[in-house]
Amino acid sequence: MPLLEKDLNELPLGLIGLQRWAVSHDLCCILDGRSATDPDYSFPKLLAVGCTRQFELLPGHSLAALDDFLLPTDMGYVVQVGYGLKDHLEQISNRHTDPIGFPALFVYEPLVLIRFLENDRIRIQAADPQSVWDQLCRMQVPANDDIIPPVEFISRNTEEQYLELVGKVQAHIARGDCYELNYCQEYYAEGVEIDPLVIYQQLRSVVQAPFSCLYRNGNRWLMGASPERFLKRQGNRIESRPMKGTAPRDLDPIKDELLSEELLSSAKERSENIMVVDLVRNDLSRIAERGSVQVEALCALHSFPQVHQLVSTVTARVSSTVGLRRVLEACFPMGSMTGAPKIRVMELTDVYETSARGLYSGSIGFLEPNGDFDLNVVIRSLQYHAEKGYLSYHVGSGITAYSDPKKEWQECAWKSAGIRRVFTR
Repeated sequence: MPLLEKDLNELPLGLIGLQRWAVSHDLCCILDGRSATDPDYSFPKLLAVGCTRQFELLPGHSLAALDDFLLPTDMGYVVQVGYGLKDHLEQISNRHTDPIGFPALFVYEPLVLIRFLENDRIRIQAADPQSVWDQLCRMQVPANDDIIPPVEFISRNTEEQYLELVGKVQAHIARGDCYELNYCQEYYAEGVEIDPLVIYQQLRSVVQAPFSCLYRNGNRWLMGASPERFLKRQGNRIESRPMKGTAPRDLDPIKDELLSEELLSSAKERSENIMVVDLVRNDLSRIAERGSVQVEALCALHSFPQVHQLVSTVTARVSSTVGLRRVLEACFPMGSMTGAPKIRVMELTDVYETSARGLYSGSIGFLEPNGDFDLNVVIRSLQYHAEKGYLSYHVGSGITAYSDPKKEWQECAWKSAGIRRVFTR
């Protein structure tokens, strides 16, 4: 596939024009994470636009067909995994209608791939990269493109309902049905008309997440500011970075330091993280070379603009014969968004959660031509259906026997602060 390398600064509208061109297509994905502390703790920077081939997992179809679809390619593939993939993997139903309607699994080979290089250089990969560059040079940004309307989000649960539902979850824990359950709730708005690119740009600026993404599939949009990696593969090494344990930030540096220290020393928060680490170790052991699963970091502190988080790193070696399908079968959904034991808590969340998760708790990422991939966890993200005018986000927290339901409600507010800030300028 022909390549063309150019200086981004030569574009009249620069990055804004490049992104505006990308989202003018019905199918596009922008990966653009950042990390101030760990260069490896961030996404590849690229735009994948248009489609030459696509794979959608439909109800009743086998995931094994993915192996036949993933032919050798010079371009690579965008990978979108919805939480509903669990229904195919474990035959666990979802009793709620999803108003956004992202597929359970959608993989596509882009028509145009643009990678961001060092020193503001970009590399265009396409059948005719010069034609793409010419289109970019002609891009115009619509007037008033930075206007964000105020949006009032409605919770699916009142605080009283939430406290009652968490109490029911804890009753299951007391009976021994499970040890930890990640309970999620939805905030939504209807009749909303927004520019998803503007919202994404503002969200990315506010949250500064290492696994940010903007994904469009027709009228369905994801504006993502995820701080969490699901899985990364480099050669035979595979890595997961489960995130569990949260504390708020404070503008006062001394108070902020105390909050981070309290999080690091919290038995309750650390136990949440360790339970998920054990689950991830078990998932990876299903595909790993014998004895290769390792915990490289346990409950390490990562600080983001709105919250402090505890993040662990679990790694394993896998054979070159283990492809994306087998990895998803072994590890999805990610333990940080389910709980333990995984199958039982997924059954319980279907009973007690009051809306479908959709793409929340799923994943967006990129599969390289050589088989390497990087997949995020879709959290701290907005889902939007442009035709319906339906906009929503989910937040969740890990419920254990030691959880204070009121504090869990507050934790959800901390996690949604970045999203709400976008609409309260």
